[in-house]
Amino acid sequence: MKLIKQCNQCGKEFESWKCQNRKFCSNDCRNDSYKGKKTWNKGLRKGDHPSIDKMGFQEGENNPMWKGGDSDKERRNASYKEWRIKVFERDNFTCVKCGYRNGNGTKRRDLNAHHVVRWIDSIELRYELDNGKTMCVPCHIEEHTNKN
Repeated sequence: MKLIKQCNQCGKEFESWKCQNRKFCSNDCRNDSYKGKKTWNKGLRKGDHPSIDKMGFQEGENNPMWKGGDSDKERRNASYKEWRIKVFERDNFTCVKCGYRNGNGTKRRDLNAHHVVRWIDSIELRYELDNGKTMCVPCHIEEHTNKN
């Protein structure tokens, strides 16, 4: 259902779907609304990130979930990438939980290779094909949420 709304910046009326929750008639008006206001990233250059600690999160060894090491760095190697592709190919680029298949199997952003026995728990099983299964991102998140 479309609604007639009034732009918060210029006052012009515009049509918007109810679910969109738009406040401005265009990106120009939205951008103009920020002019002169302080923003959270003032002074940062492109590529800089605000300190996570300043936002109240705990990183690294200060995080209660910390288990040591940097698993992201460990996963950036040829063996891991090869294992991941083999898992996808074995499962025909299809989520084993819900059956989602990503097109022709060339785009793998929306699929994850899930370790049945967690990466951190078994060094021996990290690259075993039987220890992996293909899952779409929502099912993978649900899998980890249900285990914790």
